[in-house]
Amino acid sequence: MITIKNTPNLTGVSISGDFNDLYNLVGAFHDIVIDEYSKKHHQFIDISTRILGVCYDIRHACQGDREVELVDNHMNEDKMRWHSIIVPKNNVYYSCNCFYPEMFFVMLALNELVELRNKDLTKAEYTYKRAMDKKVIWDETIAIIRLFQAEFVKCVKSTFTDTTFVRWINIMNGDYIGVEDIAVQYIDLLNFKYINMTREKRLKKLYSIARRIAEFRYDKDHIEIKKVVIKAAREHGCVQGDIQLQGFDYPDDFEW
Repeated sequence: MITIKNTPNLTGVSISGDFNDLYNLVGAFHDIVIDEYSKKHHQFIDISTRILGVCYDIRHACQGDREVELVDNHMNEDKMRWHSIIVPKNNVYYSCNCFYPEMFFVMLALNELVELRNKDLTKAEYTYKRAMDKKVIWDETIAIIRLFQAEFVKCVKSTFTDTTFVRWINIMNGDYIGVEDIAVQYIDLLNFKYINMTREKRLKKLYSIARRIAEFRYDKDHIEIKKVVIKAAREHGCVQGDIQLQGFDYPDDFEW
């Protein structure tokens, strides 16, 4: 089962699971994102590419290229004797880390892509009819994505006060967020600023960061970045997601 926990310095979260957990999660991510060569849903390509960046680390985690830990599987001598077998008392779990602002964005982006998948599977016009449609209700990809999101919600709930958590749930599930219109470079800005905070300041700023992402359309920093990105993309004849802003290089010496 996928588990998501805060890193020691609240820089982000640790995503962990056994090989099959992470392998299936990677598969679900690839199923739900919009391919850059897709003939439809072009407006979702940039957020899909950003999600695949997180997916890249998860895939390398299940290949053993990130963190590895042993987790108690509750096997003991009596159980082994009863079944006449000798097995390890620990399971191997693989894990990787993700910045908190990045995870807030991923949650919103996955909501959009799940709804898009619902629409494509059902062809239904109204949202309320899609979630319970026979083509959706037991869809494995959506189930895996929702489990991943639910684990992150549990992590956030353990971090926020009850009041702040309710406010966070409301902003993350508001109507008409439309995160597919975000300039993804804005997330780099927020990640960069967040990394350079103290742990105490990170805890104080977590909710406001999530709110800034959910309400990106009205954020001055995002508006300015969006203008720069649109202009640069036109000048270079490329998609907006290919533009990289200078001055936001991630440091190599930060602690999770």
